[in-house]
Amino acid sequence: MAALISANVHLLLAFLPPVLWLLFYLREDKHPEPKLLLVLTFVGGMASALLAMVIEVLILGGGGIAQGSIGLHSSPFIFFLVIGLVEEYVKYLPVRFFVISRKEFDEPIDGMIYMMTAALGFASLENALFSFPFFFSVLENAISVLPLTNENVILSLDVATNRFLGANLLHALASGIVGFFLARRWFHPHRHHFIALGIILATLLHAGFNYLILVREALSQGIFFLILLLSIMAVIVFIDFERLKNQKITDKTTT
Repeated sequence: MAALISANVHLLLAFLPPVLWLLFYLREDKHPEPKLLLVLTFVGGMASALLAMVIEVLILGGGGIAQGSIGLHSSPFIFFLVIGLVEEYVKYLPVRFFVISRKEFDEPIDGMIYMMTAALGFASLENALFSFPFFFSVLENAISVLPLTNENVILSLDVATNRFLGANLLHALASGIVGFFLARRWFHPHRHHFIALGIILATLLHAGFNYLILVREALSQGIFFLILLLSIMAVIVFIDFERLKNQKITDKTTT
């Protein structure tokens, strides 16, 4: 029973930060989306995290991502660029296959809402995977849950807080930018290249964030640049939200 409670607490701390961000952004939607479709998109985002792991290992090397042909130590920015491109593209897939062909996808703002939902599903599973070494131990080839001690709970909270303010927010903001371009493309059919542009821009911002995380201790103002980057992305997403909120579309285009 104690092990079950401990596991539940750790999982809660892994999933709570993305859910909080999701609830925050859903408040921006004047016409709430169907809960079932939001859940489907969120779960699709979780599945996309697993897909991203497989693709990254295949591209960067089966011997471990950092040991692959595009190594972290040999070319860090290119390494993060590849990671960013894979992750930003797979986060788009749940929306592409589950959402945009449905009648509920009927407003420009929906592009950002569903992309950010998929992104936070992605972040939830990523939280759990990144937290695995902190929450579990492997003893005699068997996985056991670490006891629910004050030290372990504090460590869990530390991981959850850092990812809430960093990686989780990054995923939501980057996909929010892709969602803006998705709206522009989907409701304006002559803009065929817009989704690709959105993914490229999100990839560059994603790679820049990861690179700054890597070198932040070497830079005298590394933390400042991280905060600045996230702040710029937040402003962009806020402006995009406001631009799409009141935009009315009478003719929805499908592909």
